[in-house]
Amino acid sequence: MVSIRYILIVGLSILTWANSICSQTFTLFTKGESTSVFVSEKENSVVKMAVSLFSEDMKNVFDIVPSVCEDILSGKVVIGTVGCDKELDKWLQELGINMSELRDHWEAFSLQTVKVEGKYHLIILGSDPRGTAYGLLELSRLMGISPWCWWADVTPEKRERLDLPVNYKNKQQPSVKYRGIFLNDEDWGLSPWSARNFEQSSVKNEIGTKTYTRIFELLLRLRANTLWPAMHKCSTPFYWLKGAKELAAQYGIVIGTSHCEPLMRNNVGEWNRSEDEEYNYVTNKELVNQYWSKRLEEVCGYENIYTLGMRGVHDGKMNGVESLDEQTELLSCVIANQRSLLQKYIDKDVEQIPQVIMPYKEVLDIYDNGLKIPDDVTLVWCDDNYGYIPRLSNIKEQKRIGGAGVYYHISYFGRPHDYLWLYTTPPALIYTEMKRAWEYGARKLWMLNVGDIKPGEYGIEFFLDLAWNIDVITAEGVSGHLARWLRREFGKDASSALLPVMEEYFRLASIRRPEFMGWNRVEEYALSKRRGGITPVENTDFNPFVFGDEIQQRIDDYTAIADKVMEYASRIVVGRKDAYFEMIQYPVCAAAAMNRKMLYAQKARFFATRGMSVADEYASKSRDAYNEIAALTMYYNKIVGDGKWDGIMDMMPRRLPVFDPPVLPNKVGRGAGVPTSQVWPEGCSHGISPGTNYVFPDMLRSVGNACFISLYGEENREIKWTVTGAPNWLNVHEKDIGVLKERRIVFDINWNFIQGSDKAKITLCVDNEKYILSVSAKDDLYMADNGVKSEVAGMIAWNAIDGDIVPASWVIEGLGHSTKAVALPKGKELKYEVNTVSSGDVLIRVGLVPNHAVGGGDKRYEISVDGASPVVVSSKVVIRSEEWKNNVLRNQALCQSVHNINTPGRHSIIIKALDENMIFDQLMLDFNPKRHFYQIPVSKK
Repeated sequence: MVSIRYILIVGLSILTWANSICSQTFTLFTKGESTSVFVSEKENSVVKMAVSLFSEDMKNVFDIVPSVCEDILSGKVVIGTVGCDKELDKWLQELGINMSELRDHWEAFSLQTVKVEGKYHLIILGSDPRGTAYGLLELSRLMGISPWCWWADVTPEKRERLDLPVNYKNKQQPSVKYRGIFLNDEDWGLSPWSARNFEQSSVKNEIGTKTYTRIFELLLRLRANTLWPAMHKCSTPFYWLKGAKELAAQYGIVIGTSHCEPLMRNNVGEWNRSEDEEYNYVTNKELVNQYWSKRLEEVCGYENIYTLGMRGVHDGKMNGVESLDEQTELLSCVIANQRSLLQKYIDKDVEQIPQVIMPYKEVLDIYDNGLKIPDDVTLVWCDDNYGYIPRLSNIKEQKRIGGAGVYYHISYFGRPHDYLWLYTTPPALIYTEMKRAWEYGARKLWMLNVGDIKPGEYGIEFFLDLAWNIDVITAEGVSGHLARWLRREFGKDASSALLPVMEEYFRLASIRRPEFMGWNRVEEYALSKRRGGITPVENTDFNPFVFGDEIQQRIDDYTAIADKVMEYASRIVVGRKDAYFEMIQYPVCAAAAMNRKMLYAQKARFFATRGMSVADEYASKSRDAYNEIAALTMYYNKIVGDGKWDGIMDMMPRRLPVFDPPVLPNKVGRGAGVPTSQVWPEGCSHGISPGTNYVFPDMLRSVGNACFISLYGEENREIKWTVTGAPNWLNVHEKDIGVLKERRIVFDINWNFIQGSDKAKITLCVDNEKYILSVSAKDDLYMADNGVKSEVAGMIAWNAIDGDIVPASWVIEGLGHSTKAVALPKGKELKYEVNTVSSGDVLIRVGLVPNHAVGGGDKRYEISVDGASPVVVSSKVVIRSEEWKNNVLRNQALCQSVHNINTPGRHSIIIKALDENMIFDQLMLDFNPKRHFYQIPVSKK
C-alpha cells in the first residue's frame, strides 16, 4: 500500500515543480542588443502599420530597431494572422499551437511563448489583421508604452530588458464589435491647431491627413477601430482630403458618420446649394439621391459603417414635413431608398453592409411613432448629451439581428450649457451607464464624442477600455482603473499621491462642472435676445452664509487639490512633465481657478452692494483667478512641447459669458457710512449689533460641525478681537481666508475635554465692543454608533449609503455627490433612523443620480416617516424640460416631499424603489423649507 506520506511528498514535489515553471522567465529584449521579428509579406497593411509603431517603440525603450526577417525561426517575435500565411500556419500547427481559439473570432489576439530548438519565441497571433495589430501593440504596452506617447507626450522610459514567463499566455478579444470616437466641435482646438500649427494649410482650419495619421495611430494603440471624422463647417470634409480614405484603410480604421450625416456625407461642408436646391427630400429627391450616390461610388470597396435616415443639414429636423406622421412616412421612404442605393453601389446583399440609425432628438419621436427599421440595421441609442442614457433596447429590440449600440458624450455643444473646455465626466458615471447599455444588448457599436481629443485623454481611454473588456472594472473597480492609469503614466508613487486628488477633482466637477459655474444658459431664446439665446452670468446658488460658507468650502476643496498637484509637479521625471501638465495640472488648476473667479466675483458683488471695501479684495482675487487661467492656457499652447500644442487649448470655447473676465462691481474704496468693524455670525447675511446675545446652532459630535463669525474692517489696520470665558472644551481659532479686511473666527469642540453634553456663554470683544455668544456641545455619538442621525441647525443631511442597506443593492464607488451612490432594485428598501429636536411639518429632499428609465415607464420611489402612509415621488423628467436642465447641470435630481413629525425624538424613514434604475445619492430632512443653498451639506467626517 502506498503511504499517505509518500503521496504528500510526491504531491508537494509536483506543486513545487509547477511553481518553479510559473516563476521561470526568459529575456525577450535587452537594451542595445539586436533582435528580429518575423511578419509575413502577405499581411494586411494594418499589421505593417503596427509593426512600424512597434519598431518605433523598441527604439524609444531599448535603443534598437528590430529587423524583419524572412525565416520564421529567426524571429524572436513571430507575428501572424490566422489563415494569412500557409507556411506560418503549418509551423504553428506542428508546434501544437491551438489556432482554433482565435479562428472565426472578431479582432481577437493571443501572445504565447514557445520553446523551439532550445530558444524561446513570443508568438503573436490575431484572428484577423486588426486583432494581430492589437496583439503586437499589446507587447508595446508590456514594454511600458502609453497609448498617449504622442498625443499627451508620455515619453517612453528606457529599460534594460523585458522578461516574460516561459509559459506566458495572454488572450484577448473585444466586448463590443465597433469601438471608436467622434471628433466634434473642433472649431476651438483641434481644427485651428492642425491648420495653423501641426500641418500648416492654406485652407482655413483644415484638419489634414498628417493629423488624421496621428489620430489613426492613437486609435490602434487604444484598440479602437472606428472614427467619425470632424464635421463642423470650419473643417474640410474628410472625403475632400486627398488620400484620407486610403489612409484609414491602411490603419484598418472603419469610417462612419454621425446622426446627421447619412451615407458618408458631411452635409455642413458638402451641401453648398442655393435656396432653390434645399436639402429637402420632398422637393429635391432626385438631387439628394445624386448627392448620396456620388459618395457611395467613391467609398465602394472601403470598410465603412453607413448611417441611415435624414435630418437637417446639421443638427436639426429634416425639411419638407411638419407633423409627426408626415415625418414618419417620409423617413420610411428615405431609408428604403438609401438601402436601394447601398445595394446598387456597395453590395447586392444589403443585409451584409454595416448600417446604423440613431434615434436621436426628434428621430426618437419618429421611431416611437412606428418607424420601421430593417432588422439588420443597428439601433444606436444616444445619451442625453450629459452622460445619462434615456433609452435602450427592449426585449423585442434585443432580438434584432442588427443589434444595438450607443453614442455617448464627454464633450457637448448645446443646451442648457456647453462643456467643451475640460474633461470632467466622472468615470463611475461612464461605467454605470455603459455597463447597463451592454447588459441591455448594446454591443455592436460604441462611439464617444470626444470634442478635440485633448484634454479628454483619460475619459477616452476609460471608455475604450470598457468597450474592449466590459469586465475590466468588475475586476479592479473604477478607482483601481484610475490608479493603474496614473501608475503607468507617472509612476507608482505618483499613483498613490494623485489618486485621491483626481477622485476629488471628479467629485467637485460632478457637483458642478467648471463650465456651468456662470449659472448662465445657451439656447434660451425666450430669455435672451443675444445670438444663440445666450444668457448672462448670474450669482451661483452656493450660499456664503450657510453650512460653513458654501462658497469658501468649495474654494478650499479646489485649492487643496490644486496645491497638491503643484506640489507634486516637482517630483515628476523630466520626460513626463509635459504629460503631467496636460493631463493633470492644467485641468485641475484651471478648474480651481474658474471656481475662484466666479465665486470670488459673487462675493465682491454682494459686499459692494453694501458699500463694504472687502468687496475690492474679492474682486482682485477674482481677477487673479482669471489671469491664472490665461497663464495656464498660454503655457499649454506656447511652452509645452516647445509649442507643439499651440492652438489646441482655448480657454473660452464658443466665447460664452462664463469664460469672460469676471463681472465685477465698481471699486468701493473706504465704505462711506459703514461701521469701522462689523460682526457677521454664520447664518446671517448682515452684521449684528454690540451687546447682542447670539446663539450658535448645536455642535454635534457625530457631525463634527463647527461655527464661525466673520469680522469685517474698513480701516487699513488690524482688527483686534479676543474671546473670554471659553471652557477648555471649546476651540477658538482664526482661519486665514486670504483677505485682509475679513477675519474668520472658527468655533469647534475638543471632545477629549467633555463628557456628555455641555453649554457655555462666552464674550467676543471686537475693537472694544462686546458680543455674547451661546455655545452648545452635544455628544450624540451613542446614537450615531447605532446609525441614528441627529438634527443640527434645523436639518439633518446624510448620504444614501449611511443607513440600513439591503444586500441586493449596489454601492457605486465614485458616483454622485456622495461618490457612493446606492442603486436600489425595484421593491427594495432603504431604512434610516434620525433624532430631531424640532417637530411639525418637515421637508425631505432626496438627491438621486439623474439617470433615465431606459425601458420606458416611470422612476418613482415611496417614502414614509414612522410608518405613516407613504408619499410617492417621481423623478422622471422630459428631456430639455427645465427640470431636466437643472438635473444635468448639477448631476443630481433633487426631489422633495412634505411629512409631519409630531414630537421631537427618534424617528424612522423608509424609502422604497417602485421602479427599476433608481440610484439614491443623498438625503436631507429640513424644518426650514425656504432655506437657500446649493449642496446637500453632508459632513466629510
